[in-house]
Amino acid sequence: MLPARPVVRLGLVLAGGMAALACGLADVFRPAGPESVTIVYVGDTILHRDSTVPFSVVVQAGGVQLDRPHLTMWSSDTTVFALTAGKDSLAAKSGIATATLMIRLQSSILTDSAPTLAQSIKVRP
Repeated sequence: MLPARPVVRLGLVLAGGMAALACGLADVFRPAGPESVTIVYVGDTILHRDSTVPFSVVVQAGGVQLDRPHLTMWSSDTTVFALTAGKDSLAAKSGIATATLMIRLQSSILTDSAPTLAQSIKVRP
């Protein structure tokens, strides 16, 4: 077997280095700690009594949008509005009132404490 030429060796070293970076080896050497998490409510903040309005929530960790984050959501006052069974819509109930939609990301991997968003929702007649 003939010894490899220096150019071939250099090419193999470069290809190996690029493969290591592409598979996330740099993340191994990043300092440990919680990721920066952003929760954004996307939907109407003023609802009309007896209406059901869809909404969505966008969650980003470290600047990357999470696909299907595990969220816990609830209304601070269910007599004003409540979440539908699928938790993708708000059902307005009262005439003139304001309550808070609480959204919490459940993930111990991303942060040391559960990030929470408190979104004020108003109901009008």
